[in-house]
Amino acid sequence: MFELYGICISAAIFSFFLLSTVLGAVSSPRVIVHNTHKSIRDLLDPPGSSLNPLLRSRASPNVRLLRAFHLSNTFVSSDPTIHANFQAVDLALPDQPTPFHVFVRSVTLRTIIVGLLNSHVDMTSLASNDVNIVTNLITEIWILSKKPDPIPEHLLGMLNDRLRRLIPDQDAYPNPLDFVIPTWETLWRVVAVTLAYVHTDREARRAFLDLTGCPNPKQFHTLHGASPSVENYITESLRLHPPVRHITRHIFRQSLLTAFLPGAIKSRIPLRVETHIADIESAQRSVPWESDSSFPEAFDAARFLHEPKASGILAFGVGPLKCAAMNWAPMAAALIVGAILNRVDGMNYYIVRGERVGERTGWDGWIIHKVA
Repeated sequence: MFELYGICISAAIFSFFLLSTVLGAVSSPRVIVHNTHKSIRDLLDPPGSSLNPLLRSRASPNVRLLRAFHLSNTFVSSDPTIHANFQAVDLALPDQPTPFHVFVRSVTLRTIIVGLLNSHVDMTSLASNDVNIVTNLITEIWILSKKPDPIPEHLLGMLNDRLRRLIPDQDAYPNPLDFVIPTWETLWRVVAVTLAYVHTDREARRAFLDLTGCPNPKQFHTLHGASPSVENYITESLRLHPPVRHITRHIFRQSLLTAFLPGAIKSRIPLRVETHIADIESAQRSVPWESDSSFPEAFDAARFLHEPKASGILAFGVGPLKCAAMNWAPMAAALIVGAILNRVDGMNYYIVRGERVGERTGWDGWIIHKVA
């Protein structure tokens, strides 16, 4: 009798571990890519979903950024002032040929610090060396965060030290990266991409310069005769080169097999994790954007004059967790672009074009030159 009881216990234990192994295999991570507008909207804003699952779904894939930058919150503020934009451009303009992306990153960070975070800061007090080191380190750490290897701890220490020199108010900004990362890291790339396409376009330059002369939302939306508005140029930039090309969500599900298990056993079975990737870039370059006069892969702000599908822009996400920057970032990017075009006018400074339009990297050959 005792032998039979022991055999039953052993069999039960063996079965439990066998079942755990099988369910573990069934629960192994899956990666699902979404590249249509509908599937992306259903992923980011699922019908009937409450906020907590959405927050967990978003937070889990972003652990790498928490690990890399020790972030704890996000930040939203109003548009930078045009005065700060012009001053930021003037201070960043080089005497020697300078990489285009280095210049744009510097202008944008200066504008963020003074125009958004602290209007009382003297722009000239922001040391160029500190600005360049901060922008280089954020980009370097961001790229390293995508790799499995540990990130050298001294990089974050150096970044925080330099950033604290630029933003010394510890009471208002206990962790400056919490405020700089959400505002600067995406914005500078929108500015760079837009400049790359519009700096040689006479009508586009006129639209952006008009905005710098009258910096308000009405001017931002105003069409220039039969030519696009500044909003159209920024929207096309976001469509063709979304600063966030892929949005990742982790969906946690119980395996179907666990439905038949007792609660005590079910709680021991790990949830199945599905990695869902919203391919924003592919969706926004898809066939539905194509018209007789322009193709999805081409930069054509005029498409919005006859194909007004701005609602198809997914660059800021959709649903309750869409990026709050959508309310101010397009106007902010436009004002920075306009301020740069005002100074980099072909007579004092000019842009040398590289082989392709970059993103976070890939700006090889792009140079800001001073006219001799």
